[in-house]
Amino acid sequence: ARWCADMAAAVAHTHGVAHTYHKDIKPNNFVIDDDDNLVLCDWEQSDVAFSTLASEADGTWDVAVTLAPRGLATRPLLTYSKYAGPPRRSMEEDVVGFGDKSWHAWNAFRVWSEDSSLALPLELTEVFSLGRSMWMLLCQAKVDLDDVERAGDIQTTWENGGEDIPAAWKRFVDRCLVPDPNYRPDVLEVVDFWKRERAINHS
Repeated sequence: ARWCADMAAAVAHTHGVAHTYHKDIKPNNFVIDDDDNLVLCDWEQSDVAFSTLASEADGTWDVAVTLAPRGLATRPLLTYSKYAGPPRRSMEEDVVGFGDKSWHAWNAFRVWSEDSSLALPLELTEVFSLGRSMWMLLCQAKVDLDDVERAGDIQTTWENGGEDIPAAWKRFVDRCLVPDPNYRPDVLEVVDFWKRERAINHS
């Protein structure tokens, strides 16, 4: 719980204090400091990690934000539509190591971060990446990408390595990973959950 809490706090700080997005949340981008805390690193923001990428940010979707009626304490509704136009690119073509997949050509993080109205889609996309990273940490899971064509093809299960994980942790991580971002918790809820679990479990 401690490291999950560290991961969530780092992303919340990035959003709420630094007013930016990391855009490449994955286990390899967290390092352990001298006090055994996880610290978020690697701020190049040049590409995305497909192993933790939410499917709505794979370069094939656009998003519209509908604000809730005044007086209702609900967050905006996100509506995603499949992009059907000509090929588009937001990434440099000559970057070594990038392939021709949609998420290499069209980095949604780059585009969405230029529009302040798309802060919520960006946040919920990083919540997904947090959830996938936490699942990989808790289960010590390795994602095989050899036969994966789309981000949504990656299956997250608790069958191998998750036997000793508390059920409440599994349920919460699964909430972070639901396909529809409208049903994911926001990053502050993620922080609060892991703070409570860390206090309860002293871990």
